[in-house]
Amino acid sequence: MRIPVTRFRLSLSMVLAGWLLAMPAMAQVPAAPAAGTNVELDPIRCWWRTSAGAVRVGELFDMALTCAVLENDAVQVMPDESRLAPATITLAPFEVVSGTHPADLHSGSRRFFQYQYKLRIISPDAIGSDVGLPPVQIHYAINSRMSGNASVQGRDLVYILPPESVRVASMVPNGAPDIRDASGADFGQVENLLLRASTLEVVATTCVALAVLVVLVVLVSLARRVRSRTPVGERHLTTRQLVGVAVQELGAVGREREQHGWTEPLVARALAATRLAATAAVGTTVSQSLAGKNATPGDGRLLHTGGLRGKARVISGSATPFDLDRAIKSSIGEEATRGPLLESLRDALRAFGANQYGRTGTVDQPALDAALASAQSAAAVVRAEHSWIKTLVQQWRSGSAAPVTSRA
Repeated sequence: MRIPVTRFRLSLSMVLAGWLLAMPAMAQVPAAPAAGTNVELDPIRCWWRTSAGAVRVGELFDMALTCAVLENDAVQVMPDESRLAPATITLAPFEVVSGTHPADLHSGSRRFFQYQYKLRIISPDAIGSDVGLPPVQIHYAINSRMSGNASVQGRDLVYILPPESVRVASMVPNGAPDIRDASGADFGQVENLLLRASTLEVVATTCVALAVLVVLVVLVSLARRVRSRTPVGERHLTTRQLVGVAVQELGAVGREREQHGWTEPLVARALAATRLAATAAVGTTVSQSLAGKNATPGDGRLLHTGGLRGKARVISGSATPFDLDRAIKSSIGEEATRGPLLESLRDALRAFGANQYGRTGTVDQPALDAALASAQSAAAVVRAEHSWIKTLVQQWRSGSAAPVTSRA
């Protein structure tokens, strides 16, 4: 079948016209990038966002800085965010009142970080004008990852934030109490602070209770250690109790002296009590033993009937003026009160010994009175030195109990 020439020419003309019209549009379509080629992307891009386009002098408003940095398997942009913190950034003439830094977000090959600031401006000269933020620079470096997990750090680059301005409309209202006051805490913050205070109070109380418990455990262990070193079958008097016996005996001697005056048995009792206190003062052994049924005091011995479990004990000391002289020489350089204490006990021993063992047979009443007063005051000081707390501390430091008592 033959096509008419006229219809064929018309169809060919329409095809040619459509092809000529489509050529300009095809020329405008860019060619798709080949696989594996690099595409240009901004390594960092930042922008400002304000909560108000116009503010008053002293009015608080929000200003947010948002940045997007490139992060993928090949490139990682590392900006210096230390200069963007609310405590370090400077946005004069605006005053940074406070600020926050929310957690970063990731989307595709971009990491977004944001800093939110609360700003205000206090300057009457800025009324009716647009006040711009100062130019802020962000230093950053581009790290490129190579094959084998190797990383190459680029040079230091600078990104200048886009300009931003805020319109200052007018002054604050007349009813504003103080434009420099910070915003008050709401009920939620007050409740959080009260909860934190209650928690800290509970923790402090618990710590104090634990400390008291530890102190009690230590004291009990020290007391058990001291008690375990004494014989099982017999408990001895402590040094403080022994010196207490001497103090009581000297007091009884003083009362009997006021009634009957000084006698030889009374001088012997004062000498035995003073020797007992002197023995404890120089740190030598004090002899103590259970008393028999017919035991009597005398010959430098004291009879103590108020012993442990109601049993009487015979107690005696062995210190002499020579021992005290030697202790005085060794105490040079120690406490200032140690020397006079030992001298008082030495002089009292000499006075009582001279009256008891002297050849004249006369009693020197004034000398004995002075010796008794000196011995009483010195014995009281020695007893205070051997308190149970000081004894426990000394034994804990030395690691062993001092042998201040023995069996006869």
